[in-house]
Amino acid sequence: MIIPLIDIPVRSDFLLTENLNQFTFAAVNIVNNETIIEGNSSLFTYQNMLTAIFIIISSVILARFVVNFFRIIEKITTSQKSYNLKTTFVLVEERVLPYSFFRYIFVNRHDYENGKIEDDLLLHEEAHCLQYHSIDILFVELLNVFLWFNPAIWFYRKAILMNHEFLADEYVLTSKDPVDYQHILLNVLLRNNSNGLISNFKQSIIKNRINMMTKDYPLHKALLRKISAVVLFLFMAFTLTFSQEIQKTDKVNHFENEWWYPILKKHNLEPLRSNNFEKVFEMGSSNSISEKRIVTLNDAFFLIKQGDNEYMIIKASIGHHDLNKNIIDGDNGVTIEMYNTNSADIIPLKTISCKRLSFDLNKNKAIVISAK
Repeated sequence: MIIPLIDIPVRSDFLLTENLNQFTFAAVNIVNNETIIEGNSSLFTYQNMLTAIFIIISSVILARFVVNFFRIIEKITTSQKSYNLKTTFVLVEERVLPYSFFRYIFVNRHDYENGKIEDDLLLHEEAHCLQYHSIDILFVELLNVFLWFNPAIWFYRKAILMNHEFLADEYVLTSKDPVDYQHILLNVLLRNNSNGLISNFKQSIIKNRINMMTKDYPLHKALLRKISAVVLFLFMAFTLTFSQEIQKTDKVNHFENEWWYPILKKHNLEPLRSNNFEKVFEMGSSNSISEKRIVTLNDAFFLIKQGDNEYMIIKASIGHHDLNKNIIDGDNGVTIEMYNTNSADIIPLKTISCKRLSFDLNKNKAIVISAK
């Protein structure tokens, strides 16, 4: 989980500039051989639908997790208890097999008081308590809330629970006869508990647990498995954390040769959510296009090329570019500035302010609709 979040950059002769990092790419349309950025204003997109499904399912799993957690806390606080040196027995009225949560072992009150619960079962649950298996279960259940869509989390969850049972069995077998203990496992084969937060005696497959008790694992095989796991982990770490070297391409570097790029640098501006045409460069804080091929820009900035030695800048709170009519409309306060490309400074030759205007790119003519 952590490895993909780590980024170790590789030295490269060419690095993307901050300019490219500020571009926001959405769906792209080709209009008259010019590239424009198309925004999708609809709320019913695949991304939004997947996000909604993720939130709903994660919320249900989280709610189930919280409910189960507080049910256990309620049983601990409201039930009768019996204390011993290492653990605490919580005496419940339900007919359940013993199960554990941290230092608490839940048992049926009637069976416990009448001595009907085998010592091996209690010893097994004591192992879960002393080895803090509840911490692992809480952790994997929290991961499952956010990673339920990943099949790996379910395999890890199953493997963790199975490993808990192996460890608890090993703890019991240090002082108990293996054959008698296996008979107890078979007797409780069909009994289980429904709460997913607890360490239950029947969390794993009985057959696998019995096989684990009878098999002999040589030390050299165990060491070989651990070494293989370390090698695999290091391989994954190196392959997933080192970023690939970025190669210089004409496509990436092409914008530096555009006519508008030196002008933006002169005005200390960076291309952000922009569209580029033959004589018009436009950008804004947001950039979208409708089905009628009308580009809408918030905090609009239009750079219009006028001959070899002059250019015009139109700024508006909201700007529209009608690609069919090739007309730019500015609303909510508009400023028009005229500049000379040969001038070393950025003082405009002429400035016009108005509330609204319409600029016909075909005729290279601005019509002031309402003056300030």
